[in-house]
Amino acid sequence: RNRERADEDAQGAGRPMLVARDHRLVEAAQAAAAAAGVVLDVVREPVAIRAGWRSAPCVMVGVEMAPLVCGIALEPRGGVHLLGPRLDELATWSSPLQAAVLVLPDQSALLTQVLEQGRVGGGDAVVVRLVGGSGGVGVSTLACALAQQAAGRGLAAAVVELDPTGGGLDVLFGAEADAGWRWPDLRAAAGHVDSLVGRLPNVSGVDVVSHAVRAGAPSRRGAPHAEGRGSTAIDLPSTEAVRAVVGSLCRSHRLVVLDAGTSAEPLLDAWPGQRQVLVCGADVRGVVAARRRAASLSLHDVELVVRTGAGRRIAAPAVADSLGLSLLGAIGDDRRVARAAEAGEPVGRGRRGLARQAGLLLDSLDVRDAR
Repeated sequence: RNRERADEDAQGAGRPMLVARDHRLVEAAQAAAAAAGVVLDVVREPVAIRAGWRSAPCVMVGVEMAPLVCGIALEPRGGVHLLGPRLDELATWSSPLQAAVLVLPDQSALLTQVLEQGRVGGGDAVVVRLVGGSGGVGVSTLACALAQQAAGRGLAAAVVELDPTGGGLDVLFGAEADAGWRWPDLRAAAGHVDSLVGRLPNVSGVDVVSHAVRAGAPSRRGAPHAEGRGSTAIDLPSTEAVRAVVGSLCRSHRLVVLDAGTSAEPLLDAWPGQRQVLVCGADVRGVVAARRRAASLSLHDVELVVRTGAGRRIAAPAVADSLGLSLLGAIGDDRRVARAAEAGEPVGRGRRGLARQAGLLLDSLDVRDAR
């Protein structure tokens, strides 16, 4: 009997979890799951809810079970969706559960999309969302370095630019003139998107989804670009487009790094299973700013990378203790980064300085060949 239970647990691992008793909600959710090509793990008891709460790629809670789920004091997590027939009743429990709301059966098609994304998020891809605790801590540079290190290990890696205020991943990768699709070409993406491999700029084995080079932005020779695909003000793609593109990348890549910069846009707040990493400067102002940033973005299950260097001399463990976050690692200054950017070479390759530190972070993130 114990062996049968273990087999059942193994089969259920990675399944979206549905916490519900209402048979109408269960039937509606299972119909949406069938359309998405996934199998739901339907649970009702507190022990089973606790067991699957962290591991499930996404969690759906029937509104009739919301009081029970809130009452067993589970840790906050992303990818929670509250299901029910009445919007006013759902709104009552949305905030306590920190859950998105889906009215069934009216939004069954949307639930199918959520489950498709949950299936992707629970697969082999490791999705890492990098958020800057303040400006100037090198979020984009770290995103580049992590992806380059993964590619150097033979792993399929991609970086997605989601910061409208950044300098552009094209520049960091030296890919301004490279052919391939960028966000202006992908704005209409929705639902299931076929593989993007071979259609994006690829630098040293890393696929890059970036904003277009802005008109008037200086080139490497100092002159402004005469024209560009984007305008001087970058408009972020829609949440639907971002999820469709990231979903596609997750099916074809082992590591997907989301460069969120310091943007407050919650484009991927509910992406199932993502590793959320806050990059914080090792100085008093940096720590204060990072605390405010984490609170304003309502980040949960956050891991910390501390940016050290000139003027940033607080010990990394002390920064982590001050913020109450788990320390993933630290990165310092590396003069090779500026030289590489000026030469149009991608940063983060090799085994020294930032490259070595990014490699250690990759180990801490447990990014390895899924086979």
